[in-house]
Amino acid sequence: MKGERSEESSMNNPASNIGAVTSRQAWQFAMVPVEIKDDELHLLSTAKFAPRAMRFVRHVLRMRPCVRLVSEIALRDRLIQEFDMGGSMPLGMSPGVARWKPKKISDNGSSRI
Repeated sequence: MKGERSEESSMNNPASNIGAVTSRQAWQFAMVPVEIKDDELHLLSTAKFAPRAMRFVRHVLRMRPCVRLVSEIALRDRLIQEFDMGGSMPLGMSPGVARWKPKKISDNGSSRI
């Protein structure tokens, strides 16, 4: 059909050329923009993170999201290829949160109130 695209063609389009999101936003919202058509942003995401990515596109970018679901492995590979942040991080987390380590809580009898 005329309106259909193969997954291969959408996966080969460099998202970084679009400039719709920053690397941090792409990783934080687990999404890779593929193309912009009128007021629609076509993007790749997973079933788990698609609702979050769609809210971001609607409320922050003020565009209509059009999501193509892919596996987490395919999305992670594409994020590394297009929006490399100097190492792999968990999907759906900002760089600062991904590197954050909780403090060890020591029970020394004192409390902070």
